Amino acid sequence: MYYLTRQTAFEASHYNRISELTDDENYELFGPAANPNSHGHNYILEVMVRGDINTEDGMVINLTGLDLLLKNEVHTNYDHKHLNRQHPVFAENTGLIPTCENITIEIWERLMKALPGGLLHRVRLYESSDKFTDYYGLKTMVYLTKVYEFSAAHRLHSHYLSDDENKEIFGKCNNPAGHGHNYVLEIMIKGEVDEKTGLVVGLGLIDRVVEEQITTRFDYKHLNIDTVEFQKLNPTSENFVKVLWDVLEPNLQPTVLHRLRLRETPRNHFDYYGESSYHDE
Repeated sequence: MYYLTRQTAFEASHYNRISELTDDENYELFGPAANPNSHGHNYILEVMVRGDINTEDGMVINLTGLDLLLKNEVHTNYDHKHLNRQHPVFAENTGLIPTCENITIEIWERLMKALPGGLLHRVRLYESSDKFTDYYGLKTMVYLTKVYEFSAAHRLHSHYLSDDENKEIFGKCNNPAGHGHNYVLEIMIKGEVDEKTGLVVGLGLIDRVVEEQITTRFDYKHLNIDTVEFQKLNPTSENFVKVLWDVLEPNLQPTVLHRLRLRETPRNHFDYYGESSYHDE
């Protein structure tokens, strides 16, 4: 089985609001996207198809045909459009809000009608560099990812090893003075899209929990010195991503935390799905 991903882009404006809610309630749910005067995005769309290779042309799908499909079904309906006013599915009288979750599902449904059964595997839509959604066609189950950045210093040193062993294993990362990173944390939430709001979870909740549990605890801190969690625990990114899970997961409930991805440097990142779940994205 082969997996092929094709990327395209479009530009659109919209607003996310529920008419019967107050301004404060709308902003709590949708953040700045609740601005009634609208806002816009440079959306990036990734379409992943899967299948066996055609013996005649050596491809999973003809890319020229796929590009034409994206032009006809995505660009025609989304590019340089105001979604609340010019998209038939998201028109104001339909009650369907053009959230990133709802747009991802709508694009999936458009593409599914034109692609052979089982070929479409995933639709991923980037609303911005720090927010994107994945949809696999499972009812209204959507995976929402929010990205955050924070800075911290640490020293890799295990109390179970001798000084010489620590130097040999961790090299310059064992520097007694420490070193630092701009950590990038991807928080992936999974859940059913709420029919009324079009959201998997209110964006204010994630931002608030990250501020309270991550930023105040770890940002601009020396992990070995300033935090309780790493007084004895070696602050490798493997250990760090689990610590982050342990402080986030109970505070996000009943929202389901699916995966954390911690980027320590552009060259390496670390994924954690909790103790009892795993899913190969």
